Amino acid sequence: MRLIITIVVLGLLVVASWLTFTDPASSATRVIQVAAGLGVVVVLAFSTRRLWSGRRSRPPRSQVAEIERLYFRAMREMLTDYPNYAQVVNDLQRILAIDPRYKNARHYLQRATLLQQSHEAASAGAGHNLQGDFDRLQEQLIDMDPAVRKAVVMELIQYGETAVDSLIALLMDEDADVRVHAATALGWIGGRDAVQPLMVALIDSDIQVRRYAARAMCWVVDDNAVGGLINALNDEDSYVRCYAARALGWSQDTRAIEPLTELLNDDNADVREYATTALLDLGQQVSVA
Repeated sequence: MRLIITIVVLGLLVVASWLTFTDPASSATRVIQVAAGLGVVVVLAFSTRRLWSGRRSRPPRSQVAEIERLYFRAMREMLTDYPNYAQVVNDLQRILAIDPRYKNARHYLQRATLLQQSHEAASAGAGHNLQGDFDRLQEQLIDMDPAVRKAVVMELIQYGETAVDSLIALLMDEDADVRVHAATALGWIGGRDAVQPLMVALIDSDIQVRRYAARAMCWVVDDNAVGGLINALNDEDSYVRCYAARALGWSQDTRAIEPLTELLNDDNADVREYATTALLDLGQQVSVA
């Protein structure tokens, strides 16, 4: 529509210019000049409105990292064998509440909503008893076989935040692999209740548990996690230091600036790179060697 109006206005301007030179005293010339002038005003109004709308919709810098976390988690969830559509819809709605035009979030929200409705209809038609399945999984939390408990983690993911308490329990499992799976699942599901248990996992005696806890913290980091993540920057494992740095960058908490700056002197090149990225996320100027 704007393109058509612009073309018409350009035509009026050409005609008005021609009449101004050939027949300036004509009443028709005056009418065309007025019409062309009004057309220019309309086009400028459209352009100004579009420019202002674009500036107004930009999210605050402090929320950019939050949007990226939510978008990444939603896209990753959509690619799993059994997506948690409720979580995807919630994440995308939160994104659009901050930035209504973020990437393809609106398209994916419509798609996820339709898939969620289809999934719920199919479950209802098949008489699928989700509560019964959840109760069964609760019983398997104490199964003697670690492989069974790991399988429980993967099934619990589909229940979203309802499963957080169960996953927290598995985060204290005697088997390190089970704790790794639980830490990963808590990061995927998110929620404030997941933060403190993951902070405990961040100082686990098993290096793999600490690694996956640090990675999971990237998706649930909040103000309460900053202190523990700063301590994790001193972990003996470079992987833990890398993801602790990333989580701190996404936290948008200025308390992380000084320790991240010190991390630029780390012996490990990957750690230095993650520290640089985190400082840039925090709005700091970093000279890259």
